[in-house]
Amino acid sequence: MNKRRTRKKRSRFPAPKLLALAALCLLGHRLGAEQVISDTMRGLTGLDLPRTLAAFQIGAFPGLTVSEHEIGTVSQDEVDETQPLPAQMTAEDQVDSAEPLVSESWFDIPSEVQEAEETETAPTKTADGAAIRELTIKGSKNGYSAYKNVFVKNESGLSFSLSSLMKNPVQITKNKSADKPTVLILHTHASEAYADQKGARSEDTAHNVVAVGDAMTEELEAAGIGVIHCRTIIDKPSYNRSYNRAREIIEDTLDEYPSIKIVLDVHRDSMIRSDGSEYKVVSEVDGTKCAQLMMVMGTNAGGLDHPNWKKNLSFAADLQQSIAEKYPTLMRPINLRKQRFNEHATTGSMILECGSSANTLQEAQTAARTFAKLLAKQIS
Repeated sequence: MNKRRTRKKRSRFPAPKLLALAALCLLGHRLGAEQVISDTMRGLTGLDLPRTLAAFQIGAFPGLTVSEHEIGTVSQDEVDETQPLPAQMTAEDQVDSAEPLVSESWFDIPSEVQEAEETETAPTKTADGAAIRELTIKGSKNGYSAYKNVFVKNESGLSFSLSSLMKNPVQITKNKSADKPTVLILHTHASEAYADQKGARSEDTAHNVVAVGDAMTEELEAAGIGVIHCRTIIDKPSYNRSYNRAREIIEDTLDEYPSIKIVLDVHRDSMIRSDGSEYKVVSEVDGTKCAQLMMVMGTNAGGLDHPNWKKNLSFAADLQQSIAEKYPTLMRPINLRKQRFNEHATTGSMILECGSSANTLQEAQTAARTFAKLLAKQIS
């Protein structure tokens, strides 16, 4: 496969001026004048204040110190998330232009967090030696679209009525014969791994998110649901084209198995502080600590064809409500995005983020097994 040459975009401002402007942003943020500073910053440089602050937090600009967070409860709208491309990638490398932006979430330190209890078995450091901090992310009625126990962080810029979608949810039922698969599981970024792996990456399917998909497959098949699990390392050899490769796999699989109704693209998230420590997202299932999960739902806001995104969201929200009734903290708020993420394939398509790079594989598998069991009940 020929590799396309990437082009680096040069900033209109030299580094010293960018540093001064970014420092001004941080001062405005702390003084409560974000909007004024943000408008000024955007007018001068085209840069966005929250993303500039996030760049500070991940070390893009030197010389900052960050005060320690307070202990409390975090809502996801307090977490400033950006989606930077890997260093070797630029947006023009993509045929489906916006889709690869679903890499890990680098974010500003939330002002309040809910700390989870310490455990003796889970590591306190990653394989790279980074300290692990524990976080449980919950929704609130401020800053979210909310109905019943479902919270949606809307980053798409599109409008919708969550209550209407959930009052008349899209219903998906399993195929009566397990020989006609209902679910396709794949991993666009299959090399994503957990705290025991260097760099939280591995091509060993016993240690990366493919093993999480294996656990889900076992539970679904035990419930009589036919599953096709694609265990291919899709992001090899080209991370840049992983979403394009995933789309081809989805299309080919649907051609061979038109009975498939649900496409689960299983990932894991990543949350890294400026001091190098990492957050693991945690919940509890029947007394066992596990990872939190998050559904990432795509739309057509990025310009790619996805006419049924509201139907996808309706199905996801109804499923999230069913899960929340039994395990209130298992699911993080749904993340609704501008990108399509190949979710136009079926109305049951979604990305499922299983924990973060600081979670253990076992924590992710415990959560994923629980999700699969509840999904099986939802579509039975």
